[in-house]
Amino acid sequence: MAYKLSGIVLWGVLALAGVGCSAEAPSPEEAQDEADEAAIAGVAAADPSATLATRAVLANLRSFDLKSSNAWDRRVLFGQQEYDTSNRAAHGLGKVASDVEQVSGKQPGLVSYELSSAYPGSTSVFDRAGFAAGRPALRELILDKRRRGILTSLVWHLRCPKARSTLPDKYAPADCPADYTMAELLERKPDGSRGAHFDEWKGMLDELAELLWSLKDDRGALAPVLLRPFHEFTGEWFWWGRSNTPETYAAVWRHMVTYLREGRGLHNVLWVFCPAAPTERHLGGYERYYPGDAFVDVVSFDRYDHSSSFAAGFADDLDAVGGFARAHGKVAAVAEVGRDLVGMPRSPTWFTRSLLAPLKTRSFGYVALWRNAPWEKFAPEPGDAEIASDFKDMTSDEAVLLAGKHDLYRPLHVAAP
Repeated sequence: MAYKLSGIVLWGVLALAGVGCSAEAPSPEEAQDEADEAAIAGVAAADPSATLATRAVLANLRSFDLKSSNAWDRRVLFGQQEYDTSNRAAHGLGKVASDVEQVSGKQPGLVSYELSSAYPGSTSVFDRAGFAAGRPALRELILDKRRRGILTSLVWHLRCPKARSTLPDKYAPADCPADYTMAELLERKPDGSRGAHFDEWKGMLDELAELLWSLKDDRGALAPVLLRPFHEFTGEWFWWGRSNTPETYAAVWRHMVTYLREGRGLHNVLWVFCPAAPTERHLGGYERYYPGDAFVDVVSFDRYDHSSSFAAGFADDLDAVGGFARAHGKVAAVAEVGRDLVGMPRSPTWFTRSLLAPLKTRSFGYVALWRNAPWEKFAPEPGDAEIASDFKDMTSDEAVLLAGKHDLYRPLHVAAP
């Protein structure tokens, strides 16, 4: 009896010491995470606490370089605004047939959605209940892309807080009182209290936070998104472009990032800084609006082909933004580009010569066309024989990455463990 007890005691001691016991093997998912973590160990996002998937997205975008000596990296990710919720026949938050897919046979590798689309048409953008009503549809669209390895970008046409209407699309200067400035979002009164619009601004950020917190994938991890607020600030067609100064713009941006990151604990966002046609507007000056490396992951720009000067201006923007991004260790991107096939003469080689050819000599992570809608068209639709062939030539080029077998939320250079 004593012998058996001693044996039991001895076995217990050995077990506690780890002798004769093997550590539990990691699950396939855990092993994959470990491999991914090792692959991107040197990749740092603006957010020091960015999630693994968020840093993997950033690592992939950084690796895309059409000037690289590595054949795998010589590519650029192709995307389009609302490609699966807006086409020439319909526009909204419901699923529609993608014109890009019907013409090319493939879906873009990146989609951009409008945050204000989550609001019912007659609801104020600052109406939190209205946003909550539309949020589930937007959430499902984003999670659908996460499951298929397609990246999601969110652009925010923020309604002027003093707009004369409660409609969500009141973001033009004419919709805002002439004396309203962006500084009022962060206004602080002499007694230290906040101004009238701070609570509205904070409330909108809280609703955005609820959306971002709801983006849990099949494993319970938050799906990363690229977030592009206050874009085209170098133009005068949005109230935040007309009513800002470099100091105010940067302060509002830093407040927004800090509140969502530290105040709401969100670490699944890559922040996209985006002037419009930067070498034409605020030449040499858009940099003054830059909020700092700790608040930006992607430096992008928007430019549209409205005239014969597009080619030269596009090349200048690519060089300027590409150089600025490299100097700051950021991804360079073309967030919006296109030639409206409704309002402009057809150019049978625009996609291969005007868009892709200049990108092939530069290092950009992604390029995104604007949307197709009943009133505008930036990609061919079925039946556009005149330009569809050129578009298919572009999308079939080995340098152009579309949706497919690659999961862009995992490091593309890592093999399965």
